[in-house]
Parts: sequence; C-alpha cells; structure tokens
Amino acid sequence: MKMNIGILAHVDAGKTTITEQMLYTCGVINEIGRVDNGNTTTDGMSLERSRGITIRQATVTMCYKTHTINLLDTPGHVDFIAEVERSLSVLDAAVLAISAKEGVQTQTKVIYNALKKAGIPVVLMINKVDRMGVDMEVVMKQIRNELSEGLYMINRVVDAGERFAALDDLDDGAVSDNLEALALLDEQVFESWSSGEIITPDIMTDCAKRYFNAGKLMPILNGAALLGLGIEPLLDVLTEWVEPRTQAHLSALVYKVDRDAHGARRCFTRVFGGHIVLRETYPIYGDDQEYKILKMDGLRGIKPVRQDVATAGDVVVLYTDALSVGTVLGEPPFDKQLVHIASPTLKASVMADDLAVRRQVCDALVTLSDEDPFLDFEIHPETEAISLKLFGMVQKEIIEQMLKERFNIETQILEPEIVYKATPISPMTACIYMYKAGNFLPATVGIVIEPLKIGEGVRYETEVSFGDLKKPFQNAVREGSLVGLKKGVNGLEVTDVRVRFVYSEFDSVNSTPSDYRKVAEQVVGMALGQVAASKLEPMSRFELVLPQLLIGKAIADILRMRGTFEDPIVQGDLVILKGVLPQATSQYYSVELADYSGGKGIISFEFAGYQMAPENV
Repeated sequence: MKMNIGILAHVDAGKTTITEQMLYTCGVINEIGRVDNGNTTTDGMSLERSRGITIRQATVTMCYKTHTINLLDTPGHVDFIAEVERSLSVLDAAVLAISAKEGVQTQTKVIYNALKKAGIPVVLMINKVDRMGVDMEVVMKQIRNELSEGLYMINRVVDAGERFAALDDLDDGAVSDNLEALALLDEQVFESWSSGEIITPDIMTDCAKRYFNAGKLMPILNGAALLGLGIEPLLDVLTEWVEPRTQAHLSALVYKVDRDAHGARRCFTRVFGGHIVLRETYPIYGDDQEYKILKMDGLRGIKPVRQDVATAGDVVVLYTDALSVGTVLGEPPFDKQLVHIASPTLKASVMADDLAVRRQVCDALVTLSDEDPFLDFEIHPETEAISLKLFGMVQKEIIEQMLKERFNIETQILEPEIVYKATPISPMTACIYMYKAGNFLPATVGIVIEPLKIGEGVRYETEVSFGDLKKPFQNAVREGSLVGLKKGVNGLEVTDVRVRFVYSEFDSVNSTPSDYRKVAEQVVGMALGQVAASKLEPMSRFELVLPQLLIGKAIADILRMRGTFEDPIVQGDLVILKGVLPQATSQYYSVELADYSGGKGIISFEFAGYQMAPENV
C-alpha cells in the first residue's frame, strides 16, 4: 500500500528529527542526521543547514514492512506557511508534532485547524517527553482545550521529564478513556459500554481506525525522537490505520516546483488515480493543451530514480516547463478541498539601480516566484519598481541570502510595507462588446461584481453555458477577472467579492481564449471604477505571555495599537492575554516587549484575515 503523509509542527517541535529517525528505521539512511550539525536528509539547502530551520518542503520515500510512505517534511516557521499550504492538497494523513515541554503553540493551532478544514486525518506525536520539567497532564489538558477532545491514546510515558523516560502499554485508566472517546462517537460501542459488555482491543482498534479516517478521532503517541523513542509505534499506526484516498480516473496534481543541482526544473506530482506512463501524452485540466512525459523519476529516500510507470499513491518528479504548482493532469482529485491558511501581508521593493543587476534580479525572482507563487514578483507599470510579497522578516532575510548564494546577486530588499486591500460597498455591472466602443478584440464579456462579508474572499461563478462558450474560453474569463481584481482600486487589490460571468458573445472564426482573458480584465476594471470601495487592513491573532506585574502596561499597549483582547488568564506568576491586533501597529511589538519585560514576555501571532480599516489609515 502507498500513502502520502505530511509531518507538520510549530518550529522546534522536532519534526525533522522525527523524519530522520523514520528514514533510519526504514533503512533509507545509515546515520541519523542532526539539525544542530546541519546534516539532516530533508534540509538540503545550505541556508536550512546554517540556520537550523526548514525553509522548503521536502518529499522523501521510504518502505516500512509492506508499505510505501511518501513523507512530506514541511517548514515550521510561520514565514514559510505557504509551503505547508501547498502540501495539504496531496496528503492522505498528517503527523502533527508538538513538544512536550512547550505544548500546544500558536502555529500548532493554525496547522491543526487547516488540517481539519481540509478533512485530513491527524496523528498527534507528543515529542521530547524526556525533557526536564515536562508535565504530561498539563500537555494533555492543553490538547483537549485547544485542539480536540476526540483523542485516542496509543501508548503512555514512564518517567516523563527524565533522561531515562520510556514508553509502555496503556494502563486501565487510559483504556477506559479510550472506550469513553469511542462511545461518544459510536452508538454500538456506547450501548455495549453502558451495559457492561466486554469490548475487545481488536474491536476498539477497528472502531478507532474508522473514526480516525473520518477525521473525528485523533490517535496520540508519545516519544523522544532524538532517542529514537516512539518511532516504530508511529510507523505502525501510519501503516495500519491510514486509508489512502484514491480514485479510478486519471488524476495527478503538481504540488511543488524546484530546480535540481544542474538547473533542471522539477515538478513534484502526486498521482491520485489512473496511471501515467513515460512517453505518453495526457490532458492538462482546464486547458486545451496536452503534456507528453519525456522524463519521469520516482524517489528512493530523497534521491531521484528512473520510473517508467506511476500509479495511484505514487509521487513522481516530472522534468518540464509546461507544468506549474496546482496543475492537474486528467481530472482534479474529487475529495481534495483547497485550504487557504494565510496570505502574505507585506510588500517589499528590491534594490536594482544598475541595469545589468536589474536584469539578473528579475531573472532570479522569476525563478523564485515560479517555485513560490505567493512571492508574486512584479514590476510596477509606471515607476518600474521591482517588488515581491512576504510573510515576514525572516523570509526577507532568506530571499536576500538566496539571491546572493544561489544566483550570485548582491542586492538589498528594502523595509517591507503593509499590504492593504479594498472591497466595494455596492454591486456593479459592466459589459464590453466585441468590435464596439474601442474594443477591437473578438470577445464580449459581461460581469456582475457583488460585495461579500469581510473575510469571505473571492468567489467566481459562471452563468454562461459551456455549450455557448467552451471551457478554455471560460477559463480565460476567470483568469482575466482575477487579474482585474488583483489590479484593483487605486492600487489596492480587491477581495471579499463574488464575480459572476453573465454574458458573452463569440466569433467562431476569430475569437481566442487570450481575447477573453484581456477583455475580462478590462471589464473588471470598468466595473470597479463605478463605485466607492472600503479599505481593508490585515489583522493578527496574538497570544501574549508575561509577568503579572506588567499586565497594565501590556493592556495599555494593546489599546494604543487599536487591538482588542479577551479576559486575562492567570497562571501562577504569569498572565496570558489573547486577542486581535492590526499588523500595521504591531509588527515591531515583539522587540518593544522584549525590552520592557527584560526578555520575560513572549508574543506570538497568526494571520487573522482582513478587517475594515479606520478612515485615517
């Protein structure tokens, strides 16, 4: 059986070490790499090794017993959340790792919520149970309060918080807790449990597996990856519990693009159904083009190996310029819901005054944006300024280093600015007719744009029959409309709208999809010029932990920054504040906090969407 598993976590929870141990246990590597030593298998970039963090998602393939596992090791740092988002689309299940010392952290909750929204079953791995000061009761309480109460324990820790910590079978209390969890989900188990009938371990496990794959139950394992503790039980659960999602018709999705050491463009592709064969040609979904596979590799560990045929469950590498992140061969995976976790909320200009350097910078950013579309590299049509979008300052530093080390370009990315957006205050309609009013293109496009509630994003709908206008032309209208929204109003991208394609005319001799793409963009711009729009600003949910004595200062700061907060939570000498802050006022607050708290205060953020901005912003 083949399965695709993601390993995800808040930064420093130990997921790369877990990956190393899994590879070692499966015989893929002979020596276990250490993050501190910069020799881990999946952190192949020099920047990853020097900084000790994962920057790019890496796929490794291993065999355990009779099963093949394609494991996607993803970044934990919030600045690289886009790598996590792209990975979700190809997973059968996920391992969510948390540190027993730090417990559930901000990024843990962001990732867990995204996994649940995507319908991906989750295995929770409590790592570092040997760390001094670990309190397993506190950790379990956090998990129940902040993630889920639908938990199913697989093993227990003996001597938690000690260097000689070990794992053991569950005691009677834990078995009883598991039974209760199943009884809350399954009527038959509830009746047997309440009537005192004996429920065998096999019955419990079979029932737990069913609800795990339905996304209603989360198995929990304990371990200490640095010691290799808990790795085999984790592999057992993955191979015995996960039911890979496949389908009959051809479906293969590109989820990652990068370059190998020789500069060849590689498209990592998960096959969901059917099979793809070397030197055969396949349709590209949503396009009138086809793609012929001229070179295809599978993976052995992280190394490419030639593969002539790929079937459901396989991950293969296709070497081509014809495919991009999100491209589908055949039909889309029917059970995969695209989940959007966050958007880059910073925009930065890249210094490149010298013409030769400017050309080098543009070429490099085209390559980097191809690998990470969220960078959204662009050149301003009037000022010719080079800009890209970012999630945070760490990403800015990484890109500067990548330009230097990978492309040999010495340049500077200027201080980022906040990305604001806009939304119209009322509906609008516009239509451009072919060969009329200055439109010399053989395409007619009529659209309606309607405002949605803030936070609903962009929805596109077509009311034009595919019999009247074929799919490639319809796809072009959609693409042009989205470009028009991105150009937006007064330089602000437009969001929280429904775009309805309501009318078209077609010239059977002269019309091309490109014509409809251009006209649709113009129609959206025409419509947006008809009404006023409200300015939106990006917001962050925050969690602030600091000494009780500083609570007054913290509350005053939050109010000064136009934030809101919930009732404080007191835990001993510390207090926890949770709430929402505008990113514009809070982006440097962690530095200010460290200064006035003497390093004792910690604040963490997660993207909370956009809200209406005050008039003076």
